[in-house]
Amino acid sequence: MFGSSNNNNAKTNSALPKVAVDNFEAYIGKSTQITGNITAQGSIRIDGTFSGIVFSESDVVVGETGNIKANIFGANVTVAGKIEGNIVAKGTLEVLASSVITGDVRCEKLTVETGAVLRGNVGGLEDAAAPQLESAETK
Repeated sequence: MFGSSNNNNAKTNSALPKVAVDNFEAYIGKSTQITGNITAQGSIRIDGTFSGIVFSESDVVVGETGNIKANIFGANVTVAGKIEGNIVAKGTLEVLASSVITGDVRCEKLTVETGAVLRGNVGGLEDAAAPQLESAETK
């Protein structure tokens, strides 16, 4: 816990939720690229490349290999990868050491590990707007 930080990857990996892929309603693997919108009642995990909007009534996890250009809305959001877009977490937003976020974040509770990069504004939920989901075909 204290002392040398030579093993940052081990710390980051242990901080990601240890949930089997079967427990996610939607999973985007690291070799997958998707453009569009995702709306889910359950948890979503993204380890691949995604562009669009992510909306979940549950948790959203962006793994270390996740490369996202999207706005993300979730109950709790955990980020270990790269995001270009805004994030709204109704509960906790956890930004792990390997994260790079470029965009504004709004959440009830924020946790940022040493080494994480957050370029944007941080705010509470008081004025957080609901997502405007457009069909991918209209873009």
